[in-house]
Amino acid sequence: MAYIRTKTISGNKYAYLVEIIPTDKGPRQKVKQYLGRVHDFEKSKEVSEINPGNTNKEILLNLIIPELKARGFKGKKDTFAYKKLIFDHKNISLLKSKTKKEAIIKLNDGYLSTFTLQRILNFQKTNNLNKDAHTLAKYFLEAGLQINQELFVKYYQKL
Repeated sequence: MAYIRTKTISGNKYAYLVEIIPTDKGPRQKVKQYLGRVHDFEKSKEVSEINPGNTNKEILLNLIIPELKARGFKGKKDTFAYKKLIFDHKNISLLKSKTKKEAIIKLNDGYLSTFTLQRILNFQKTNNLNKDAHTLAKYFLEAGLQINQELFVKYYQKL
């Protein structure tokens, strides 16, 4: 299973999606995808109460937007922007404003990025409830999104 690893280069953190592969010399990390430079913003205020929403996309947006607002992001039409970053809530993507390259934000204990958000949105149920719950919960944590049990169950049931 793949996970996110950060690497510091010239004082800046960069995120990569890596997986462990077995070799004759032991396990090795293989980079599957570059996720972007990690931006870390101080939380300027507490996250407001979350309105659950009716669809999974709405549930996800209602988890993301308060976190972004608490870090200084301001809403503009279909986007939220702060410094050089834009969160497009229509396409569920986080980009650098000028270059339109992927961006990543250190959020709580995870990393909010287009990749981590799309992975949650594109999650597919299987016949194994325990494995599904574990995997989906891991995806939320890796995206830095704190979701309560009731909202998590609602999200899973709508898949």
